[in-house]
Amino acid sequence: MSQPTSNQTPSAKQSAAEGPARVPDHSTCRFELHRVVREIDPQPVRKVVDSVFDNLLRLLECLGIIENHLRQLDDADETFAFFQIIHDEARVLVKFIREDALTCKAMNGELLDILDGITFAVSHDLQRVFESGEAIPSSDTPAHTVIGKLYRAHDILTNCLQQSTITLAMTFDKNLVGAKLFDNSDMRYRQSLQLLNDLSALLQLVEGCERSERGALTDLAVGLEKFRSETLELLMYSDWPQFESFCERIKFAGTSRLELEAVLHQFHCYLETLIGQVRMRAVLANALPVQFGTDVPMAVPATMKLDEEVAGWDDFAVAV
Repeated sequence: MSQPTSNQTPSAKQSAAEGPARVPDHSTCRFELHRVVREIDPQPVRKVVDSVFDNLLRLLECLGIIENHLRQLDDADETFAFFQIIHDEARVLVKFIREDALTCKAMNGELLDILDGITFAVSHDLQRVFESGEAIPSSDTPAHTVIGKLYRAHDILTNCLQQSTITLAMTFDKNLVGAKLFDNSDMRYRQSLQLLNDLSALLQLVEGCERSERGALTDLAVGLEKFRSETLELLMYSDWPQFESFCERIKFAGTSRLELEAVLHQFHCYLETLIGQVRMRAVLANALPVQFGTDVPMAVPATMKLDEEVAGWDDFAVAV
């Protein structure tokens, strides 16, 4: 894969005039990944994995460059063009994994599964971003909506590529901590707030079903589908199967009141557990009141809703 040249970055001349862009420093990440790669044996596997890591980081660095222009609507056309470059480069990576990595006879079963999962995740999120129009709003879309869509597209792709990198690295180093590879507390802060909001909303819908409120089951079905299409990627991939399982069980239990009550109770407990885990994230430590660590479900304070100005996020950023 070739790295996009500097003249492909949005408003390169303008950026130079305004000062250096705030691009994430991946030097520590590269050092850790090089350490992991050096210990990989046999050599054909080491070569393939090194290439995958290199291209994952290159894509993340491209997203780091584009992040500096997400709020500059005057650069929208160039930003969309740069998103397309990222799309094309990511497709090349998927093709490389499928045609070179997955056919490498030296690969073991676990590594093949991980790499296959990466191709699925990357392809899935590319489709969500580009085929759903997340990265390319229409010309008559309001400015604040354009900015929101650009940030969402950026976060989806960044989250996917970072999780793919961490998952692959942990295949060779089980003790590796994801936060050691990436320091992106701004993004994780707003993602954690969104996840907390959306999980709390789901919990309220479940409680409405448990109280047998009129139309509550239909509302829950709509809420689950919305969560699956907009927020599921913010959960770790390992949590996806259990969440999807609950969705299917609720869907098929709808005809049996007793079975539905049992599934709703289990799902209620599951959501409370997830909410508790999100509240304990270090990136929210300085942003949430103390009582957010309790077992009592609470809504995110209005002052911290996701439509707040991005400029305020740095005030809450802490190391993850």
